Amino acid sequence: RTCQSQSHKFKGACFSDTNCDSVCRTENFPRGQCNQHHVERKCYCERDC
Repeated sequence: RTCQSQSHKFKGACFSDTNCDSVCRTENFPRGQCNQHHVERKCYCERDC
């Protein structure tokens, strides 16, 4: 199962999974990706849980 948490450090809309992934790694998550949240794309960090 994968748990997601919106990134606290990522600023603005998320268009690059690579950038999101890098920011999530600084937040002690193994990976991250952009996901649609209402009208805006946000960076979500993921980990196995």
